[in-house]
Amino acid sequence: MNTNGYVKLGLAMALASSALAGCGGGEQTKTGSESGGASGQPVKLKFWTNARHDADLMKTKLEEFNQKFKGKIEVESQIMTDNYEQALQTAIQADEAPDIFNAKMKLKLEDLVKMKAIQPLDEFLTPEVKSRFGDNLLKVDRQNSLDGKTYSLPNYGTTWRLVYNKDLFAKAGLSEPPKSMAELVDYAKKITEAGKADNVYGFALNMKTPAAAFERGLLPMVRLDGKDYYDWKNGKYDFEVLKPYVQALKQIVDNKSILPGYESLDIDPLRNQFAAGKIGMYFSLSAEPGVYDTQFPTKVNWGVAQVPTLDGGAPKGANYINGGASWLYMSGKSKYKKEAWELLNFLYSDDVLVPYYEQGKGISVVPSVLGKAKEPTLKNFKEFAPKDDVMWPAYPVHKIEGKPWQNVISETILGLTPLDKGIEDLNKRYNDGLNNEEKAGNAKRIVEPNFDPRSQIKK
Repeated sequence: MNTNGYVKLGLAMALASSALAGCGGGEQTKTGSESGGASGQPVKLKFWTNARHDADLMKTKLEEFNQKFKGKIEVESQIMTDNYEQALQTAIQADEAPDIFNAKMKLKLEDLVKMKAIQPLDEFLTPEVKSRFGDNLLKVDRQNSLDGKTYSLPNYGTTWRLVYNKDLFAKAGLSEPPKSMAELVDYAKKITEAGKADNVYGFALNMKTPAAAFERGLLPMVRLDGKDYYDWKNGKYDFEVLKPYVQALKQIVDNKSILPGYESLDIDPLRNQFAAGKIGMYFSLSAEPGVYDTQFPTKVNWGVAQVPTLDGGAPKGANYINGGASWLYMSGKSKYKKEAWELLNFLYSDDVLVPYYEQGKGISVVPSVLGKAKEPTLKNFKEFAPKDDVMWPAYPVHKIEGKPWQNVISETILGLTPLDKGIEDLNKRYNDGLNNEEKAGNAKRIVEPNFDPRSQIKK
């Protein structure tokens, strides 16, 4: 989600320049008795984040932390949005990074580890912490873990669902959301026909940015069926698995059951039309409850359902949780790592994470939180909570010549490229790219012979 602007959060805030000037360098770990405690002054920790959506709760909780550790530790917190990564990189290069900073950003884990910018947390993980999170959440390769070391803990992630208008479904004689791809196509057609007089369409797709469109619906459906365009067991690309799902989307387009202008439609204009009661269903993410509560308030009687499977049967795989493995990092150059862990341990406690979920700040992936939390008050928020959802591995990172796969698939739906030809092109280019980069030593092929996303779901 893109955010703009610069927002201050209380607790002895400062501008970025003064924050940089005030952060100390060096790698030595100091305890409170060696630093602030010895002089009678509290250890001052710098905390940077790029998140505004949780500012009210975090302000309250950081005030609680400062009160709890009064005279020993004091947290100075700062929110930066549109310049977060740049300011953080500058601070890291100057050995003046904040002690704790938000991990949800574009800077990759591998790069931060190479720079020694983040601290492995393994030495701080007590048996209680390990038991609470479990290896499935503590060792998500290349997301919060690298070479067996854990660099961050989970809090919340993004989940993906079908969002639908219950009243338009009822008007079309439909009592529940589609369970199969065939029903998705059929329901879109029926809703369009029933709402023709009111310019209602059964389905919508935000194809202005193909990557954003397909991460919301195409990939969740494929993965829920236990498939992926990267064959994890054999370590190669196979875009053939996308074919029946893309064909269904193309059929909706050909049936004229899709909101006109979908070719250049962005997500917010789509949401605006849904809020106005003009769209029967679409795929999107766990931000939607907040969107329809504040950004596009609506009287539409809307619901949320898991995405359909190919044949309508029970899931053979798992939908995916995006960005759920990490939340906060400790600086590798922090002078006060013991105190920094006290802050992390506090922020990762159920006392913080339970209200975080209950207040709709994010979809929790932590079992203890989901077990304790009351039902969130935000409409339909609980329907996005993980059920048939897990954190999938990160794809291999390597160069690819030509168009990204999402753009090629978009062209097939638009009728610009035959689907079989597009799939053949993608298989060749992506596999050639991986092979060449692997030979050059620039990429690592990921092979998981026993890969089974369904096995991660706790019964």
